[in-house]
Amino acid sequence: MVLDPFASKQKREILFLKEKDAKKEFWNGIRLGLPSALMKKITGIEIILPLEEFNPWFKKRIASLKEKHIYSNNIISHKLRRHKLEVKDVSKIHLAQRVVLEPERIALAKKAQVIAKEAFLKILSRVSSCKTERELAAELDCAMLSLTNNGLAFQSIVAAGKNACTLHYAKRDSVIDSKNLILLDFGCRYNAVCCDISRTIPASGKFNPLQKLLYNIVLDTQKFHEKNVKAGLTLKDLGRDAWHFLEELLVERFVEQGGKMKRSYKVKPHGISHLIGDIVHEGAANRSYMENPLEPGMLISNEPGLYGHFEIKIDGVLYKEDIGIRIEDDLLITEKGCENLSASIPKEIDDIEG
Repeated sequence: MVLDPFASKQKREILFLKEKDAKKEFWNGIRLGLPSALMKKITGIEIILPLEEFNPWFKKRIASLKEKHIYSNNIISHKLRRHKLEVKDVSKIHLAQRVVLEPERIALAKKAQVIAKEAFLKILSRVSSCKTERELAAELDCAMLSLTNNGLAFQSIVAAGKNACTLHYAKRDSVIDSKNLILLDFGCRYNAVCCDISRTIPASGKFNPLQKLLYNIVLDTQKFHEKNVKAGLTLKDLGRDAWHFLEELLVERFVEQGGKMKRSYKVKPHGISHLIGDIVHEGAANRSYMENPLEPGMLISNEPGLYGHFEIKIDGVLYKEDIGIRIEDDLLITEKGCENLSASIPKEIDDIEG
């Protein structure tokens, strides 16, 4: 498909297609293809030409351009250089436009949240009947896939007990101990937009005192971060403040109360926020956007976590276990702050235990 801003209005969109092949459709199903009448109705594009005409059309169009440069991503730049054109990388421009969701994609993001909520509520009542991580993962994935044609946003993480201390745990082959917490990190794609949710739940249906203490530290940090998020600030600064807040709570509520812990990290186990959009970890691979001001329309995660071995005596009883807790919502940046798109997905202890 050619999008040509320099062409006359009627010729700004041109689609080049192969002829339909009944034999291939027998194997792979219906595909777009000529003749063009039906394709015009489906795509809304008026000019549809045979794919074989693209190369001669392209050469002719290049020859007619007054400005001898084309903006392209790196994938096809080498092809354009054959025509002795100045090629400029458009990836940064494309990224800046893609990470700010317009109303249509915001609506899709909200629909993805509804699906994630329905899936979570469905499996919440079935946790006690699942003996292994694999069984629970199958229930969770099935619940999401039954509500969207666009698949999962990523492979769901279902990690019980000590396994939750592995951030991207993937095996899902352990038996679930009723004393464990279970960390769920899941999301689906609805049309072109993803969601990314994490919840940590007790296998027994009830948190023990140590689990409850640590869970509330993570939850309060998440609320602190959400309150601070707004346009104009950077994820780097916001993340630094949130992790500092979590450590202060950990000292006040756990360490100073006689608690002992052993973690594989000092303060920050992972980023507390990343961009979400057409892919679940949107934006540059090296997260160069972390120091760029947030803009209204951006969608970010809010996912503080706490992972390690914890011991403390509460009301004369010693509790000790390996615990991984992560609570993650998706926040839409607005003019005045942010909107929590995941707010209706239960995370308060009373709601989870209820």
